[in-house]
Amino acid sequence: MSLYSQVPMQWEFIISKLKSSVTVVDATTPEFPLMYVNEHFTSLTGYTYAESIGRNCRFLQGTDTDPETVTRIREALAKKQSIKVEILNYTKSGQKFWNELNIDPIFNESGDCLYFVGIQYDITERKFAEQQLKLAASTAEKTSRGQLEFIGKLNHELRTPLNGIMGMIELVGMGDITEEQQEYLELARQSGEALLTIVNNSLDMAKLGRGKMGMEHIEFQPLKLIQQIVKTHEPAAVNKQIRLFCHADLSMPDVLWGDPLRLRQVLDNLLSNAVKFTEKGEVQLQVDVKQHSQEETMLAFSVRDTGIGIPSNQIDQLFDAFTQSDISHARRFGGSGLGLTICKELLELMDGSITVDSVEGKGTEFHVMVPFLSRQSITNAG
Repeated sequence: MSLYSQVPMQWEFIISKLKSSVTVVDATTPEFPLMYVNEHFTSLTGYTYAESIGRNCRFLQGTDTDPETVTRIREALAKKQSIKVEILNYTKSGQKFWNELNIDPIFNESGDCLYFVGIQYDITERKFAEQQLKLAASTAEKTSRGQLEFIGKLNHELRTPLNGIMGMIELVGMGDITEEQQEYLELARQSGEALLTIVNNSLDMAKLGRGKMGMEHIEFQPLKLIQQIVKTHEPAAVNKQIRLFCHADLSMPDVLWGDPLRLRQVLDNLLSNAVKFTEKGEVQLQVDVKQHSQEETMLAFSVRDTGIGIPSNQIDQLFDAFTQSDISHARRFGGSGLGLTICKELLELMDGSITVDSVEGKGTEFHVMVPFLSRQSITNAG
């Protein structure tokens, strides 16, 4: 015969020494009074055994205890069901503490519920840490929002005098000046345009960060828009003696619905970078119709160049704010690194996507997918 079968289990002694708070409630009485509490319960709550027995556990609740949690506990007890909740309770001295409360019903052989056994774990430190994390996140979010608002206001203020400077440069250039003065003015104009681009990009980042960048759904002619975009970048390509050309899918619908301004902003940025980072060779814009139905048309754009390329270990960070692939490129070509971040954010707002393939020293190709509403779907909707 086993030694364990000869020695009766002293359950009350064992439960009294547990490091968790244990309670036993009389389930046969409507008020569900406490029949037993262990030493850890009295240590945690500050109430003695005599002060606790015969009382409903709600004497531990206070003004900040969640009423919804209390209701869930009462419903579980009424249905004789198990429940696990987190609840804010109060000690005898009025100090708050958090409990992870596990309640299980105990039935006899006839199926009658005789007791509810509750095991409580003190999770006060964990809840405090969670609250501190939430507070820190909220503070960081408010700080970030405030910084974005400041950047937006600052750049609005910068843009007005900057436009004035650019205008004066144009006026001076129209006068009778020497070739050397013309060269100086051209350098000033290029610097002004670069600064204006940074200001505009910063404004867009501030709008995106505050969720204030709106999207339009208007009718536009995609082929005409693409021709206008390519024509805008031809002078820069001619100046660098590189070839700029475009191939467009002739099956492209004459009219689509979407945001042509944001699409142009994306393609302008990609083509501008392609021309900027290409010393010799070519830049190509390819436009294909990937899917077309009465409801939606999916256009695929690729911008390929034969420029300096991007190191493979830096491609993953390419769309991060203020990131350039190489600091030497930044010195040589200029730029803030904001443009590609804005492209990615704008495309996500349009339910589109952007990816990149590149070989350092051989060139880069950006792939853009953007869905647009077909004219037929707008007609049907109306």
